[in-house]
Amino acid sequence: MTRREQILVLGAFVLALGLSAVLYVGTMAAEPAAADAAPARPRVFFDSRNTLPAARSIAQVEDRVGPFAAIVPLQRNMSDNARDAAGFLLVVIVTATTLVIAHSRVVSAYRASLGGWRTQVRVLLTGLAVLGLGFSAMALAWVVYLGYVATSARGAPFGVPVALQVGLAAFGVIVVFVVAVFAIGFSATAWRLGDTLLRPRALARYQHSIPAPLIALIGATVIYVVWQLPAVGAIGVAAVVAYALGAVVTARLEAPGGGIGA
Repeated sequence: MTRREQILVLGAFVLALGLSAVLYVGTMAAEPAAADAAPARPRVFFDSRNTLPAARSIAQVEDRVGPFAAIVPLQRNMSDNARDAAGFLLVVIVTATTLVIAHSRVVSAYRASLGGWRTQVRVLLTGLAVLGLGFSAMALAWVVYLGYVATSARGAPFGVPVALQVGLAAFGVIVVFVVAVFAIGFSATAWRLGDTLLRPRALARYQHSIPAPLIALIGATVIYVVWQLPAVGAIGVAAVVAYALGAVVTARLEAPGGGIGA
Protein backbone atom coordinates (compact mmCIF):
# COMPACT_ATOMS: atom_id res chain seq x y z
CA MET A 1 0.00 0.00 0.00
CA THR A 2 1.43 3.33 -1.05
CA ARG A 3 1.59 6.42 1.16
CA ARG A 4 -1.25 8.05 -0.79
CA GLU A 5 -3.49 5.04 -0.27
CA GLN A 6 -2.63 5.00 3.42
CA ILE A 7 -3.62 8.66 3.70
CA LEU A 8 -6.90 7.97 1.89
CA VAL A 9 -7.67 5.04 4.18
CA LEU A 10 -6.82 7.11 7.26
CA GLY A 11 -9.00 9.97 6.03
CA ALA A 12 -11.91 7.62 5.34
CA PHE A 13 -11.50 6.13 8.82
CA VAL A 14 -11.54 9.56 10.47
CA LEU A 15 -14.57 10.59 8.39
CA ALA A 16 -16.40 7.40 9.37
CA LEU A 17 -15.61 8.04 13.04
CA GLY A 18 -16.90 11.60 12.77
CA LEU A 19 -20.14 10.56 11.06
CA SER A 20 -20.61 7.77 13.60
CA ALA A 21 -20.24 10.27 16.45
CA VAL A 22 -22.76 12.65 14.84
CA LEU A 23 -25.23 9.81 14.28
CA TYR A 24 -24.74 8.63 17.86
CA VAL A 25 -25.49 12.11 19.20
CA GLY A 26 -28.58 12.36 16.99
CA THR A 27 -29.81 8.96 18.18
CA MET A 28 -29.29 9.85 21.83
CA ALA A 29 -31.09 13.16 21.31
CA ALA A 30 -34.10 11.48 19.70
CA GLU A 31 -34.28 8.40 21.94
CA PRO A 32 -36.84 8.81 24.74
CA ALA A 33 -35.69 8.44 28.29
CA ALA A 34 -37.08 5.75 30.57
CA ALA A 35 -39.46 8.24 32.17
CA ASP A 36 -40.68 9.36 28.74
CA ALA A 37 -41.08 5.86 27.32
CA ALA A 38 -44.33 5.48 25.44
CA PRO A 39 -46.89 3.02 26.80
CA ALA A 40 -48.13 0.03 24.89
CA ARG A 41 -49.34 0.85 21.41
CA PRO A 42 -53.12 1.40 21.36
CA ARG A 43 -55.34 -0.32 18.86
CA VAL A 44 -56.24 2.89 17.03
CA PHE A 45 -54.33 6.12 16.57
CA PHE A 46 -57.07 8.25 18.17
CA ASP A 47 -55.68 8.03 21.68
CA SER A 48 -54.30 10.55 24.17
CA ARG A 49 -51.41 8.20 24.90
CA ASN A 50 -49.96 8.91 21.48
CA THR A 51 -48.73 12.39 22.43
CA LEU A 52 -45.03 12.79 21.75
CA PRO A 53 -42.64 13.70 24.58
CA ALA A 54 -41.31 17.24 24.73
CA ALA A 55 -38.14 17.94 22.77
CA ARG A 56 -34.94 18.05 24.77
CA SER A 57 -32.87 21.20 25.01
CA ILE A 58 -29.22 21.31 23.93
CA ALA A 59 -28.09 21.31 27.57
CA GLN A 60 -30.07 18.14 28.30
CA VAL A 61 -28.63 16.39 25.24
CA GLU A 62 -25.10 17.46 26.20
CA ASP A 63 -25.53 16.00 29.67
CA ARG A 64 -26.76 12.75 28.16
CA VAL A 65 -24.02 12.20 25.56
CA GLY A 66 -21.17 12.94 27.98
CA PRO A 67 -17.81 13.27 26.15
CA PHE A 68 -19.57 13.96 22.84
CA ALA A 69 -21.14 17.18 24.16
CA ALA A 70 -19.04 19.34 21.84
CA ILE A 71 -20.65 17.66 18.81
CA VAL A 72 -24.24 18.53 19.81
CA PRO A 73 -24.33 22.04 18.20
CA LEU A 74 -22.74 20.59 15.04
CA GLN A 75 -25.32 17.80 14.95
CA ARG A 76 -28.20 20.28 15.35
CA ASN A 77 -26.84 22.48 12.53
CA MET A 78 -26.37 19.45 10.28
CA SER A 79 -29.93 18.34 11.01
CA ASP A 80 -31.33 21.76 10.12
CA ASN A 81 -29.26 21.99 6.93
CA ALA A 82 -30.21 18.44 5.95
CA ARG A 83 -33.89 19.27 6.48
CA ASP A 84 -33.60 22.33 4.21
CA ALA A 85 -31.68 20.36 1.60
CA ALA A 86 -34.28 17.58 1.71
CA GLY A 87 -37.08 20.12 1.18
CA PHE A 88 -35.31 21.64 -1.82
CA LEU A 89 -34.54 18.19 -3.23
CA LEU A 90 -38.21 17.24 -2.88
CA VAL A 91 -39.25 20.34 -4.85
CA VAL A 92 -36.74 19.53 -7.59
CA ILE A 93 -37.80 15.88 -7.76
CA VAL A 94 -41.51 16.75 -7.93
CA THR A 95 -40.90 19.33 -10.67
CA ALA A 96 -38.70 17.06 -12.78
CA THR A 97 -40.90 13.99 -12.31
CA THR A 98 -44.05 15.87 -13.25
CA LEU A 99 -42.39 17.28 -16.36
CA VAL A 100 -41.55 13.75 -17.46
CA ILE A 101 -44.70 11.88 -16.47
CA ALA A 102 -47.34 14.52 -17.25
CA HIS A 103 -45.49 16.53 -19.89
CA SER A 104 -48.52 17.21 -22.10
CA ARG A 105 -50.61 18.44 -19.17
CA VAL A 106 -47.78 20.65 -17.93
CA VAL A 107 -47.43 22.13 -21.41
CA SER A 108 -51.20 22.82 -21.50
CA ALA A 109 -51.08 24.57 -18.13
CA TYR A 110 -47.99 26.51 -19.23
CA ARG A 111 -49.68 27.71 -22.41
CA ALA A 112 -52.77 28.70 -20.44
CA SER A 113 -50.59 31.07 -18.37
CA LEU A 114 -49.06 32.81 -21.39
CA GLY A 115 -50.15 36.39 -21.89
CA GLY A 116 -50.07 39.82 -20.33
CA TRP A 117 -50.94 40.96 -16.84
CA ARG A 118 -54.66 40.45 -17.47
CA THR A 119 -54.06 36.75 -18.15
CA GLN A 120 -51.91 36.45 -15.03
CA VAL A 121 -54.58 38.08 -12.87
CA ARG A 122 -57.27 35.85 -14.41
CA VAL A 123 -55.26 32.70 -13.68
CA LEU A 124 -54.55 33.83 -10.11
CA LEU A 125 -58.18 34.74 -9.42
CA THR A 126 -59.31 31.42 -10.90
CA GLY A 127 -56.96 29.62 -8.55
CA LEU A 128 -58.20 31.61 -5.56
CA ALA A 129 -61.78 30.76 -6.48
CA VAL A 130 -60.88 27.06 -6.79
CA LEU A 131 -59.12 27.17 -3.42
CA GLY A 132 -62.11 28.81 -1.77
CA LEU A 133 -64.57 26.36 -3.25
CA GLY A 134 -62.33 23.40 -2.45
CA PHE A 135 -61.83 24.37 1.19
CA SER A 136 -65.55 25.06 1.58
CA ALA A 137 -66.52 21.73 0.04
CA MET A 138 -63.97 19.82 2.15
CA ALA A 139 -65.05 21.53 5.36
CA LEU A 140 -68.74 20.93 4.62
CA ALA A 141 -68.13 17.28 3.71
CA TRP A 142 -66.09 16.75 6.89
CA VAL A 143 -68.78 18.36 9.06
CA VAL A 144 -71.46 16.17 7.44
CA TYR A 145 -69.35 13.05 7.93
CA LEU A 146 -68.64 13.91 11.58
CA GLY A 147 -72.36 14.36 12.09
CA TYR A 148 -72.97 10.95 10.57
CA VAL A 149 -70.30 9.39 12.81
CA ALA A 150 -71.72 11.05 15.93
CA THR A 151 -75.30 9.97 15.23
CA SER A 152 -75.13 6.68 13.32
CA ALA A 153 -71.71 5.11 13.91
CA ARG A 154 -72.04 4.76 17.67
CA GLY A 155 -74.20 1.66 17.37
CA ALA A 156 -72.23 0.12 14.52
CA PRO A 157 -70.06 -2.95 15.20
CA PHE A 158 -66.84 -1.17 14.17
CA GLY A 159 -67.37 1.85 16.43
CA VAL A 160 -66.49 5.53 16.13
CA PRO A 161 -62.64 5.29 15.95
CA VAL A 162 -62.70 2.94 12.95
CA ALA A 163 -65.30 5.12 11.22
CA LEU A 164 -63.06 8.13 11.69
CA GLN A 165 -60.10 6.24 10.27
CA VAL A 166 -62.13 5.24 7.21
CA GLY A 167 -63.20 8.85 6.74
CA LEU A 168 -59.63 10.11 7.02
CA ALA A 169 -58.49 7.50 4.51
CA ALA A 170 -61.16 8.65 2.04
CA PHE A 171 -60.20 12.29 2.50
CA GLY A 172 -56.56 11.27 2.11
CA VAL A 173 -57.31 9.89 -1.35
CA ILE A 174 -58.87 13.23 -2.29
CA VAL A 175 -55.82 15.08 -0.96
CA VAL A 176 -53.52 12.87 -3.05
CA PHE A 177 -55.54 13.73 -6.17
CA VAL A 178 -55.35 17.46 -5.34
CA VAL A 179 -51.59 17.19 -4.76
CA ALA A 180 -51.17 15.56 -8.18
CA VAL A 181 -53.10 18.41 -9.81
CA PHE A 182 -51.01 20.93 -7.86
CA ALA A 183 -47.78 19.23 -8.99
CA ILE A 184 -48.81 19.76 -12.64
CA GLY A 185 -49.64 23.40 -12.00
CA PHE A 186 -46.49 23.95 -9.95
CA SER A 187 -44.27 22.64 -12.75
CA ALA A 188 -46.02 24.93 -15.23
CA THR A 189 -45.70 27.87 -12.82
CA ALA A 190 -41.98 27.22 -12.29
CA TRP A 191 -41.50 26.99 -16.06
CA ARG A 192 -43.35 30.27 -16.57
CA LEU A 193 -41.31 31.98 -13.84
CA GLY A 194 -38.07 30.69 -15.35
CA ASP A 195 -39.04 32.19 -18.71
CA THR A 196 -39.79 35.50 -17.01
CA LEU A 197 -36.42 35.53 -15.27
CA LEU A 198 -34.63 34.94 -18.58
CA ARG A 199 -36.58 37.64 -20.40
CA PRO A 200 -34.16 40.58 -19.74
CA ARG A 201 -31.93 41.51 -22.66
CA ALA A 202 -28.75 40.36 -20.94
CA LEU A 203 -30.14 36.83 -20.49
CA ALA A 204 -32.56 36.57 -23.43
CA ARG A 205 -29.84 35.33 -25.79
CA TYR A 206 -29.33 32.27 -23.59
CA GLN A 207 -33.04 31.43 -23.27
CA HIS A 208 -33.30 29.38 -26.47
CA SER A 209 -30.15 27.39 -25.68
CA ILE A 210 -31.31 26.32 -22.21
CA PRO A 211 -33.57 23.23 -22.09
CA ALA A 212 -37.10 23.76 -20.83
CA PRO A 213 -36.70 21.37 -17.86
CA LEU A 214 -33.70 23.36 -16.65
CA ILE A 215 -35.69 26.60 -16.96
CA ALA A 216 -38.45 25.03 -14.87
CA LEU A 217 -35.92 23.94 -12.24
CA ILE A 218 -34.55 27.49 -12.10
CA GLY A 219 -38.07 28.78 -11.48
CA ALA A 220 -38.69 26.09 -8.85
CA THR A 221 -35.46 27.10 -7.08
CA VAL A 222 -36.54 30.73 -6.96
CA ILE A 223 -39.95 29.75 -5.62
CA TYR A 224 -38.37 27.62 -2.90
CA VAL A 225 -36.06 30.47 -1.88
CA VAL A 226 -39.02 32.85 -1.64
CA TRP A 227 -40.87 30.32 0.51
CA GLN A 228 -38.01 30.46 3.04
CA LEU A 229 -38.31 34.22 3.59
CA PRO A 230 -39.96 34.89 6.98
CA ALA A 231 -42.03 37.89 5.89
CA VAL A 232 -43.35 36.81 2.50
CA GLY A 233 -43.02 33.02 2.71
CA ALA A 234 -46.65 32.35 3.65
CA ILE A 235 -47.92 34.81 1.05
CA GLY A 236 -45.67 33.19 -1.55
CA VAL A 237 -47.00 29.72 -0.73
CA ALA A 238 -50.62 30.87 -1.05
CA ALA A 239 -49.90 32.73 -4.31
CA VAL A 240 -48.05 29.79 -5.89
CA VAL A 241 -50.74 27.28 -4.86
CA ALA A 242 -53.51 29.53 -6.22
CA TYR A 243 -51.65 30.26 -9.46
CA ALA A 244 -50.80 26.58 -10.01
CA LEU A 245 -54.38 25.43 -9.54
CA GLY A 246 -55.63 28.34 -11.66
CA ALA A 247 -53.31 27.37 -14.52
CA VAL A 248 -54.55 23.77 -14.52
CA VAL A 249 -58.22 24.77 -14.36
CA THR A 250 -57.75 27.40 -17.08
CA ALA A 251 -56.06 24.84 -19.31
CA ARG A 252 -58.96 22.44 -18.83
CA LEU A 253 -61.52 25.14 -19.56
CA GLU A 254 -59.70 26.17 -22.74
CA ALA A 255 -59.24 22.57 -23.90
CA PRO A 256 -61.31 21.28 -26.86
CA GLY A 257 -64.73 20.54 -25.47
CA GLY A 258 -64.63 23.46 -23.08
CA GLY A 259 -65.30 21.65 -19.81
CA ILE A 260 -63.56 20.28 -16.77
CA GLY A 261 -64.68 16.77 -17.52
CA ALA A 262 -63.74 16.94 -21.19
